[in-house]
Amino acid sequence: MKRCFINDGISKESIDKMIVCFKPDFKSYTTGETIMRYSDKIEKIGVMVSGKAQLSVIDYDGNCSILETYEEHDVFGELFYLPLENYEYIIEATKDTNVFFIDYKHIITPCENACIHHSQLINNLFIMAAQKSQAMSLHLSILNQHSIRKKLLTYLNYIKKSTGKNPFTLPMTLSSLAEYLCVDRSAMMREIKVLKEEGLLTSDKREFYLKI
Repeated sequence: MKRCFINDGISKESIDKMIVCFKPDFKSYTTGETIMRYSDKIEKIGVMVSGKAQLSVIDYDGNCSILETYEEHDVFGELFYLPLENYEYIIEATKDTNVFFIDYKHIITPCENACIHHSQLINNLFIMAAQKSQAMSLHLSILNQHSIRKKLLTYLNYIKKSTGKNPFTLPMTLSSLAEYLCVDRSAMMREIKVLKEEGLLTSDKREFYLKI
């Protein structure tokens, strides 16, 4: 499925009208600052204007794992996830970030003019929710692998296929990758070294080349 963005099929003129209709709340965050904590209520969605952020989950033992990363045009909020009980979901800025928030009630309630761009936005959100579901399924599939080696190769093969490039650049740092895979970073680096020695891949920082 081709990646969808919230503004796909919506003209600049329509976006200007939506700003009046939806009354978005623009906010800025510095690196490390909390952008949102998920709750049971669907109150708003956030749209990344610039910067980077990540969604992390903390279990009842205090263990933290990265679920998703966000960049320009990405959307987040309770609409896209159903948090599990006793798990805390936090979105933090990983660099200086600008976001605008839209109240969910403004999205699901058509404006008086029944604007075409409103319907297009709802359609885009539906597609994006499906894509996020696919991303979550991929993550769970990777985590279900029984070794660091299999987790690594499953993820690297996915990035290779999705980008259509080889070599390819990871969309996250190696430290973040270890968190995403829920493995110890040192153990992951040792496995990468073994894979290099076996001639299955080469790498230089975030750039990888798969030979399989």
